[in-house]
Amino acid sequence: MPTTRPRHPVTETDEIAAVLDEAAQRWSGVSRAKLIQLVLVDWADGGRSPSARADARADLVGSLPGSAELYDRHQDWPA
Repeated sequence: MPTTRPRHPVTETDEIAAVLDEAAQRWSGVSRAKLIQLVLVDWADGGRSPSARADARADLVGSLPGSAELYDRHQDWPA
């Protein structure tokens, strides 16, 4: 696709391949080239995106001693 913007080639080293393999689990059916873009945007969001927060919450569920699920104040205390 024609563009006036700079393009950046990325060599798929073992480290990059591992990151893309993990990203492919999150965004299934997406090309490797598109995964690079999604990973960069997600990284730039720094965990602020709704999907990043949901993923972080899912990782914590059941990890706290005596907890079966995390408290969600938005569900438990409606505005």
